[in-house]
Amino acid sequence: MSQAMAMKEFLDEAGHTVESVFVGGRPHQEIPDYFTRAFAGKIHTFRSPWFLRTPNKKGIYIGRTLLFNLLRFPVYLSEIKRIRREIRVLQPDVVYNFYDMVGALALRKTPSGILRIGMGHHFLLHLENYPCGQGSMWHKWLLKRHTEAIIKSCDRVLALSYREVPGNSIMKVVPPLVRRSFREISYKAGERYLAYFLNEGLLYDLILLARENPDFKVDVFTSLKPGMELPEGIALHPYDAEKFKLCLASCRGLICSAGFDAAAEAAYHGIPLSVIPTRNHFEQACNAADIKRSGIGIAMTRINRGMLAQMQSFHTDDFRIWTDTAGSRVLKYMEE
Repeated sequence: MSQAMAMKEFLDEAGHTVESVFVGGRPHQEIPDYFTRAFAGKIHTFRSPWFLRTPNKKGIYIGRTLLFNLLRFPVYLSEIKRIRREIRVLQPDVVYNFYDMVGALALRKTPSGILRIGMGHHFLLHLENYPCGQGSMWHKWLLKRHTEAIIKSCDRVLALSYREVPGNSIMKVVPPLVRRSFREISYKAGERYLAYFLNEGLLYDLILLARENPDFKVDVFTSLKPGMELPEGIALHPYDAEKFKLCLASCRGLICSAGFDAAAEAAYHGIPLSVIPTRNHFEQACNAADIKRSGIGIAMTRINRGMLAQMQSFHTDDFRIWTDTAGSRVLKYMEE
C-alpha cells in the first residue's frame, strides 16, 4: 500500500491519472483509512491468498498456507475473471501490479495496448548478484516459482532495491518508493523507540524487554490487544500513517519486521534500524540480510537488550540520493 501511494504521487506529478485501485486481501479485512483517503472513490477489493500464521503470531505456516490457498482456488478464479472484466471496461494505458498473484493471473489476458508493469523487491531474487543463503531451500524454490508466475504476466519488471545494482534482460532495478511526506520529515532523535510488526506476536517480546529494562520506552503500532497489564514504557497505537510518521520523526530507533517499506522510510533519514524476520518467511530473511549488507540497519533473530546497544545511526546521503531518483526512473521505464 505504501508503494502504491508513492507511485500515485509520481504519476500525479507527471500529469497522469490513476483511474482505479484493486486491493487484494482476506475476507472482512479492513483497508486502513489513510489508504482509502489517498484513493477516495477508486478502490475495488478482491480476495487474494494470504499466509496462515503460527499460534504465537511470530511466524507463518508454509505447507498449510499452500494447501489452504489451493483449496480456495475456485474463489480466486472467480476474482480473476471479475478483475479482467473491469480492466476491459476501464481500458487503462498502464496497469501496475505490486506483486499480487491473483492480479498477475488476471493480467495474463488483457486487451492489446495495455502496458503491464510488475513492481516489488521480491524480483531481486532472480538476479545473480543478489545472494540469499538464508532460510529453507524449499521455501526459496517456492518463492522463485511464485515470482516467475508473476513475471510471466508483465511486459516490464521493476525490482525495488535499497542500493543500485545491475539488472538483467528481464528486469530493471529501481530505488524504494518512499512517499513525499515521509521524505520531507525533519528527523530529530528522541527518547522513545518505534515498533511495527507484520506478525504482532513480537509485541510480547517487547513487553519482556520493557520489564527487564524500565528505561525502555516504545510506541507500538499494532492491531493486537494483549490481555495483560503493559509496562509503563509501552504505548499501543492503531494503524495510522500520520501518527506513525510523527513518531518516526522523533524516535530513538525503529524496530520492525523485515519488510521493505518501513525500513526504507527509516533509512532515508539514517534512523537506527533493527529488523526481525518473520519465522519461515523466506523473503523477509533475504530482506534482512540485504538491509545488513546495504549498511542501513541490523538484523536480529529475536528482540533483546543487546539489540538496542547495536542500533546505530548511519550516513544517509548515498541512500537518499538513490531514493530521490525513484520517480524519474519508474516513469522513464513506463514511458520509454
